Amino acid sequence: MSTSLTTPWEITYGPHGYLWVTEREGRVSRIDPSTGEKTVVYTAPDYFGGSPLENSPHCPNLKIGFGTLGLALHPSFSDEATSFIYFLHSYNSGTEETPATKFRLKQLTWSSVTNEVVDDANIVNEITTGYDHFGGRLMAVTQDGNPYLFLTIGDNGRSEISGPDCYVPQSENPNNFAQDVTTQNGKIHRFNMDGTIPDDNPILGNSFYTRGHRNPQGLMYNPNLEIIYDIEHGDDTDDEINVLMKGMNYGWKDVRGYHDDNSFPGEDSYVANYVPNPLVDNDALIEPLYSWCTTQDTSTVGTDWCTVAPSGGIYYGSEAIPQWRNSLLVVTLKDGVSTDKEVYQFKLEENGNLVPSTIENPNPKRFFGADQDLNGRLRDIAVSNDGETIYLINNGGAPTSKITVYKYDGGVNTVDHQGLKIGLYPNPASDKLMIKGAENIKNLGAIQITSLLGASSVVTLDRDNSIDISHLNAGVHFIQIAFGNEVRTLKFVKI
Repeated sequence: MSTSLTTPWEITYGPHGYLWVTEREGRVSRIDPSTGEKTVVYTAPDYFGGSPLENSPHCPNLKIGFGTLGLALHPSFSDEATSFIYFLHSYNSGTEETPATKFRLKQLTWSSVTNEVVDDANIVNEITTGYDHFGGRLMAVTQDGNPYLFLTIGDNGRSEISGPDCYVPQSENPNNFAQDVTTQNGKIHRFNMDGTIPDDNPILGNSFYTRGHRNPQGLMYNPNLEIIYDIEHGDDTDDEINVLMKGMNYGWKDVRGYHDDNSFPGEDSYVANYVPNPLVDNDALIEPLYSWCTTQDTSTVGTDWCTVAPSGGIYYGSEAIPQWRNSLLVVTLKDGVSTDKEVYQFKLEENGNLVPSTIENPNPKRFFGADQDLNGRLRDIAVSNDGETIYLINNGGAPTSKITVYKYDGGVNTVDHQGLKIGLYPNPASDKLMIKGAENIKNLGAIQITSLLGASSVVTLDRDNSIDISHLNAGVHFIQIAFGNEVRTLKFVKI
């Protein structure tokens, strides 16, 4: 896509076909993916990019964390009514003489009448930052009938491996407090949509939802099971995907990755002797759903490590790409000796567990790595409402600040009718076959399906332009669609 961007961080596909993106210096933009036209709909007047006065006294090259990060649309966002947009940006909570960079959550009021932001409000202030590991992802979802806003905050501390002298003493490194329920950092937080704290959070009056996270840069939501997943960077080992369970402890920095691999000295002892926090009901250490790079490398060069630096991700529930249905899609940032900047697909079972990996059918699968020199460091991913188009954003590692578009056309059988394309998807299909473009045909008549062996039946089109094919035998079938006096034939495979 030819759209010009400046250091994009989050990309979201809205319910009415627009892409929403956060950009440098407090900007929120809306993009028409059919034309690439971008409109900056809001620029935060209070955006602040940090100050040299806040740089580390012990590691002068360490700058205070700042930026324009996560974005989320209200779960009931609509172009047909006034709606809300949420995003995260840095601001100065101090003075010009004594700056104090923090992050804040902003709520923007969007008018579909004028297509503009008509109001803004700061709903959560004084969100912590530091010299590294900022997290910064936002997600708005409905659980148990209630809408919530989730925010990730990293541990804010430079690793002892890459910066052993940056904190004096090292006990002052913020990453030591990722499990501490009294601090913001190293947590995933849950808010009501107005920025207040839900009454049923793990600790009354405390916004934290889960703790013990290093650098959680992604959030994904499986609406079928109401499961929230986070994606986070490990250190020199153990990048993770976690299933978030309210109040639970994910172990950083005492536990890294799986509990039984002892990938970090003392990890097995910590797990065996864990003492639950008495302030949290049923507190326990939780293992990741998946962990990359579970073995330490003796090299001091980061590109040698098998960590992939995962960032954004999304749950894929569409039927459009059959192989991807019910999967997690995760993008990565790192081009290393054994890693590429690419998309990982994690296939899920219906209960939310990972489908077991085999040599013949590995899980996860990897996509677009061959294009990494063009795509760069992949920061986030979005999928069109029909499930056919994948949007990737980068902000480094190649020609930067762009959107890369992948369009799925495998198996979509199409015909033209009076200038309109009519197609079938997914193809192959198992239970439901969609007729793409049928909503544009005013004189759509009978629909007949015939197998290679000649068995035929007349079927009806459901309101969502789908056909139930669960009763058909596996194999090749032909579908005849009548448009007035014209009959067109398309082929599909039932699996």
